[in-house]
Amino acid sequence: MAVPAPSPWRIDPGLARDLSGLIGTPADAGPLALLGAMADQVPAGTTAKLDALAAGEPPPGADPDAIARRILDDRYRGAPTPAWSCWALSTLLAALLDAGGHPASVIALRRIDDRAPAVDVHSVVLTDTVEEGGRVLLDPYFAAALPGPGSAEGEGVHRGVRARRIDEPDGRWTYGMDRRGRSGLLDYRSLAADLDRGDVAAFCAISVTHTGVPPGPCASLWRAEVATDAYVHGAGGAAVREWRPGPVDPVEDGHAALTEHPGWAEAAADMGRRVGFPLR
Repeated sequence: MAVPAPSPWRIDPGLARDLSGLIGTPADAGPLALLGAMADQVPAGTTAKLDALAAGEPPPGADPDAIARRILDDRYRGAPTPAWSCWALSTLLAALLDAGGHPASVIALRRIDDRAPAVDVHSVVLTDTVEEGGRVLLDPYFAAALPGPGSAEGEGVHRGVRARRIDEPDGRWTYGMDRRGRSGLLDYRSLAADLDRGDVAAFCAISVTHTGVPPGPCASLWRAEVATDAYVHGAGGAAVREWRPGPVDPVEDGHAALTEHPGWAEAAADMGRRVGFPLR
């Protein structure tokens, strides 16, 4: 019998254990638990990518070992931590799932809604799980979760984020995600499955020129009680936004509160105070 190839996202077991400890959830806790723990403790956004570009390096994402080490080092030292791209978060989540016995694939999606730029490639994670009753599609950048391709159900709400999936006859599928008070409705179509580290490195390189994320710094944590993000305005200044899901319909009834700041440094410091650790 052939021995299955190891996951391309497998990382050092000690790193996986330490990262699980940092986010407060063991790697074998299950996909939704890991997704929620990452949304609590690992910021999504642009500043890790901007740091890399300023240093003349490719955007991080293809090496989850290096990402995990950076996160652990920053947090243990109390240093300001950057916010990570969809590629970095997807490969990191896939690594934790693998460590917990849930083989996971990183999938590339192409944005297709009316507001999409010419090229905007996003990443999600697909895993099979007994705990959630089959295949589960996880989006660690937007903290979204829903049943995976081929499942009878095609919708899910996770932490105030409503997502839906529609399977297509050719085996591909579309994924739509709605975060009211934040980005609004975004639509994607599956582009490439079962990515390896080289594939992700290529997509990270593409993101230097072609991306749908803001050109300036931004960071977000989508926690269950309140989602907090910081960002710069196109015309100058910056803001911190807190979004709370509604009591009946978490998406439709949610509400946001905004605090304005003169610049990114002040907004990042404010967000850091709110979430309990410093950001850059």
